[in-house]
Amino acid sequence: MSIVDRPPQALRQEGDSFLKVEVHGIESIPSSERKGKPRDVSLLWVAAFANFVSLITGGLLITFGLGVAEAVVAVAVGSVLAATLHGLLSCAGPRFGTTQVVAARRTFGVRGGYLGAFFTLFLAIGWFAVDCVIAAQALVQLARIAGWPQGTALQASALALVVAASVLVAVYGHQTIQVFEQYGALVFTAFCVLLLVALFPRIQWSLPPTVSGPDHLAAWLLGTTVIFALVASWFSFASDYSRYLPPHVSVGAVAGWIGAGTAGSMFLFGVLGVLLASIQPSNGGNLLALISTQASGLIVVPFLLFVAAGEIWANYLDVYTAGLSGLALNLRLRRWTAALLCGVVGGILAFFAMFISNFKDQYTNFLLITYLWVPSWAAVLLVDMFVFRHAEKGMSLINRPAIAAWLIGVAGAVPFVNSTLWQSPLAVHLLHNTDVSGYVGALLGGVAYLVLGRR
Repeated sequence: MSIVDRPPQALRQEGDSFLKVEVHGIESIPSSERKGKPRDVSLLWVAAFANFVSLITGGLLITFGLGVAEAVVAVAVGSVLAATLHGLLSCAGPRFGTTQVVAARRTFGVRGGYLGAFFTLFLAIGWFAVDCVIAAQALVQLARIAGWPQGTALQASALALVVAASVLVAVYGHQTIQVFEQYGALVFTAFCVLLLVALFPRIQWSLPPTVSGPDHLAAWLLGTTVIFALVASWFSFASDYSRYLPPHVSVGAVAGWIGAGTAGSMFLFGVLGVLLASIQPSNGGNLLALISTQASGLIVVPFLLFVAAGEIWANYLDVYTAGLSGLALNLRLRRWTAALLCGVVGGILAFFAMFISNFKDQYTNFLLITYLWVPSWAAVLLVDMFVFRHAEKGMSLINRPAIAAWLIGVAGAVPFVNSTLWQSPLAVHLLHNTDVSGYVGALLGGVAYLVLGRR
């Protein structure tokens, strides 16, 4: 029997099944192979934020000078705002059956979509490198506790193990990632509940703020921004993992389930980071050192395993989307080969980030600046999908109004940036060292397209 004679179930198993290499690339997924429910994808995003980076990001709010109560509110605001946009972006998956950057061609045009694909490829590989380093450092700490001899060889071996484990699952593809993420979400959440219980008596629940006046408001806004930024770094990945959902699934179900999973996970793990940082506010947000000194060995060892495993779980998504973005840039490879290639490139960058001084700081700064493009890009996509619905009418070669609106959002956000690479005088002096560039970019980009897109 040829493949064209097989029943839909056989095609489904052939195209995307657990521990079988996914055969689809960036083409639209056939209706016969659509499967699953929005709540399944929701668990995937729970696992994506169930990692050490979310804890670190939440802990940063204490270093900004916020008290515990107001930091918790800031985490909630940033999580809900960003997760709402993330859930709406995910609706492109079942609607068009393809990846986020390919669906974006319907808004920006075929050629206009290349820039978003390039930035997404860069972000995915960059975050893969950063997450690999964090996971490898956790494994090195475990080896130290076990009494293994320390040195470069151990660090290199740990890094190689993390890269290999991350790439392997991503090479298999969508359904294998989906299964791993669903179980990972449950395990990681359960462990963090145990961590909270173990350190509960040491948390300073009533920790007051250390800033006042305009600096206090600026610190709170900055707290919402860093939470928003972490979620927004996944915006251009959104429909990569919802494209297998059936086309008839409702917008409310997709946006609701995925938005809730994203917001809930970011909130819970961000708040846990806030509470852990309150135990020792003077340590500069170094949660790894804090837990290593404040918790018993029965907690430290599982925690280090959680750090390593959580970053590897996030890397599955990074490598998978990087490969798909490479295909969207006309890389003439199979999907699994593209994912493997991107994983190798990310592993090389991770090696430099781990062993060459200053590289990591410079690269992280560059990632922060590239974040400028995401909010306005996403806002233009959402206006096009839900207001103008141009995306359903086909694709042009280049949509100049959409690109112009995107660039207006980026240009308008620049004066509100406050990072170690670029400190805007407006952000430093008038806004008391806060950074609201993401909010400004999204608002300006969306409004600009509402005006320009009507033409």
